Amino acid sequence: MRNSVAVGTGRTLLLAALWLLLGILPLMAGGAVPGAASTETYSLAENSAGPLGKRAGYLQEGRDRLDLDRVLGALQAGKFIGIDRAVPGFGLGERPIWYHLAIDNPEAQTEQRYLTIGKTWLDRLDIYLVRDGTLQRQWLVGDDVEHSFPVLPGVGFAVPLDLQPGGGDLLLRVETPEPMVLSVSLLSGEQLRDKERQAYYRHGLLYGFLLAFICYNTVLYFGLRDRSNLYYALYLLSFILLSLTYTGHAQQWLWPQQLDIQRYSIMSMMVLFGSAGFLFAGRFLRLELHAPRARQWVTWGSLGAIGLAVVSILAGNHLALVFIAFNFLAVFTVGMVWLGWLTISHGERAGYYFLSAAVCSMLGVALSLFAVWGFLPVNRLTFHGVEFGLALEATLLSLALASRFRQQEQARRAAEQLSRIDILTGVPNRRAFSHDAAGLWSTAVRYGRPLSAIMLDIDHFKHINDRYGHQAGDRILIEVAQLLADSCREGDLVARWGGEEFVLLLPETGLDKAHAFCERIRQAVERYPFSWGEDRIGVSASFGVAQLEQQLTLDELICEADCWLYRAKRDGRNRVAYTAASIA
Repeated sequence: MRNSVAVGTGRTLLLAALWLLLGILPLMAGGAVPGAASTETYSLAENSAGPLGKRAGYLQEGRDRLDLDRVLGALQAGKFIGIDRAVPGFGLGERPIWYHLAIDNPEAQTEQRYLTIGKTWLDRLDIYLVRDGTLQRQWLVGDDVEHSFPVLPGVGFAVPLDLQPGGGDLLLRVETPEPMVLSVSLLSGEQLRDKERQAYYRHGLLYGFLLAFICYNTVLYFGLRDRSNLYYALYLLSFILLSLTYTGHAQQWLWPQQLDIQRYSIMSMMVLFGSAGFLFAGRFLRLELHAPRARQWVTWGSLGAIGLAVVSILAGNHLALVFIAFNFLAVFTVGMVWLGWLTISHGERAGYYFLSAAVCSMLGVALSLFAVWGFLPVNRLTFHGVEFGLALEATLLSLALASRFRQQEQARRAAEQLSRIDILTGVPNRRAFSHDAAGLWSTAVRYGRPLSAIMLDIDHFKHINDRYGHQAGDRILIEVAQLLADSCREGDLVARWGGEEFVLLLPETGLDKAHAFCERIRQAVERYPFSWGEDRIGVSASFGVAQLEQQLTLDELICEADCWLYRAKRDGRNRVAYTAASIA
């Protein structure tokens, strides 16, 4: 019943994920165009720290590139369309956009503001400051532009503007095959510093959180040699590298002004991130055991995506790489949910945690994808949805790995316990006795303490098996073993030696006390009401006892007790035999 509910829930989640995928892929060709809205002049007196998209308008180029004069003419003719979002998004591979913002400086002196433009992956940004129809200043920035203004990680490009009293126009021409998301702000120096600090704190918290999981799983890998931990650490590391590329940290720290690397880094990291996720999923979910075909699909799908990405880079086709990366990320997101559901449907407990984690990741990625494509407003929640989703996913998967570790540890302990216990009688077996007796032997020898060994054999056991059957014989072995275990003190050892033989080791016990102990056991066995069906079975046992004296090893002590056991059987059975010196 429980599995049926889980499978039903998994199917519902899978259908939702497939619906998400089917909703994403048709939209890959272009984002939603912002609805018409009126534009209005932005006054510096407002001192806004947020994006100004709702004050701006846009114009999209056709096949021919527009120059500034034609754009100013289109502005005068009212051809710019108002934007209804603070941060508009125009989709992937779109034709260049002209972005217009009317500015008014009501002060009597020139005011300095920083024009910040996100996101950091925008290839080329032509910036024009126009006053009374005349170009005042021009800048060229972008992650595909040499000697551009440096990227501020987590913020974007920051260009200082000296804005004279009165009105003016700010025009941006934006060109990129990647998601065209325009977060445009005019910030004071203090506002810009606050925004940088917030970005560093936010990403420092995220990276620290993920690095802690990476270190934890790396240590577990070297301790346990479970590749699930290693692959999970690589998966988290691949996301950190992806985040470093799209936030601008890598561009600032790792490859400043390396345009060939920066051009392809974000999309390449997206492909590697998805491939690392599939690698971890295949190992953690043990797909090779219950879903080998699914394991082949994700393996060949990842290799295919990597191969196509490499071909696109070698061919210099940036747009093709963009579409490969985003499609693969969409397939990866839904694929992880599908793998979780598939695992649950095969009765694997690992699928429950994994499916929950995959759904969190899917929702986070979906928020970010829809935001950068323009179908959702770009804000802290939607744009950073992938980070929030991955943080939840990392937490759940770490719990899953910890649960897996506990299960493996419990299974190991259970297996170890089973390897020490005689399956039939429930008392320790010969292997466990040899291990545990070594400490008692060492202590007795080192400190000269008394130690006695007893060998016990059930008399005429073959005859019992032949007459009453092996099930009756097994029952007698179980009851004798229980009688021995109940008679021993804490610290004494009892084990099944083999067949119908048992061995006992009694620390702090001399020969006389061991003999008295054996007599009590012998009488108890003789009086015990063994029965099988309506038949009462008479059972007796023979004992051999040896005390630690001149023996060099524990095996010699056991061997001596075994010799006295054979003496007891030879002398008529149902008796205790031990050294003649003790009799005297």
